[in-house]
Amino acid sequence: MADMNRRLWLLVVLMLGVSISFGSTATSVNEKESNMTKTQLAADLAEVRQCRILFSHHSVGANIIMGIRRLDTENSGGSHIRVASLEVAAASKGPMLIEYSGGENGWPKSKIDSFSATIRGETRLKPELAFMKFCYADFDPQTDVAEVFNYYRSSIEALKREHPEIRFAHTTVPLTVWPTGVKSRVKRLIGREVWEDMSNVKRAEFNRRLKEYFKSDPIFDISLIEATAPDGQLTTFKLGGQIYPSLYPGYASDDKGHLNTMGQQVAGEAFIRFIAEGLKGRNSSR
Repeated sequence: MADMNRRLWLLVVLMLGVSISFGSTATSVNEKESNMTKTQLAADLAEVRQCRILFSHHSVGANIIMGIRRLDTENSGGSHIRVASLEVAAASKGPMLIEYSGGENGWPKSKIDSFSATIRGETRLKPELAFMKFCYADFDPQTDVAEVFNYYRSSIEALKREHPEIRFAHTTVPLTVWPTGVKSRVKRLIGREVWEDMSNVKRAEFNRRLKEYFKSDPIFDISLIEATAPDGQLTTFKLGGQIYPSLYPGYASDDKGHLNTMGQQVAGEAFIRFIAEGLKGRNSSR
């Protein structure tokens, strides 16, 4: 019996090794440029500094703002992006990045409601470009993605009709790292659900719907940015015969969901580019 147990344990270890090698795949992303040129970054920063933007977000958004601030400081050229709260922005005119944390993590509809209420109620804000970001914490294995997306879609479409002077943009849902601990590997081996895996699946499902429906609008694809390693490889995992993206571990903080300094830098660059491109088309929405 002891010999049989040892052989069974060896089999489990060997199978776990196989699950590691096939559980996380890497696919080349040919379209991704490895680094933004200094010239392009300077031009984009100049565009962002001249406009008025509204951004509703929580902690991953704060990580991105930190990256933007560092890039802005390193490439100031004598001027800076003015980052302001709702209260300051309501009492001030001129270009600024207006940021606030609307709604509660884990309750995506509360964030949609907060964003809608802010656009409708804070009439002095007058943003040229406005958008909100969900957090990875808003999606878990029990999330009804269709319900959340339909609520978001109808809310944004209503805002577009009410405020043609504002260009509305979107962001995909951020991801978390694919867990490789023994507990997660054993669960996969015996066919049990891994919470982190299914949560990333739900996020991917929402992101697919978002990009399909709002394909003509500016979309900040934070999920793709988070999943793409510095060498252009896409960090993914397999589940049910499908491939899903996950956060590249090299961009992650210790909690496997927020961004470290490198992740903030990469996301910050992409965010600046996204805003600059979104602002260029703002007149077309009027």
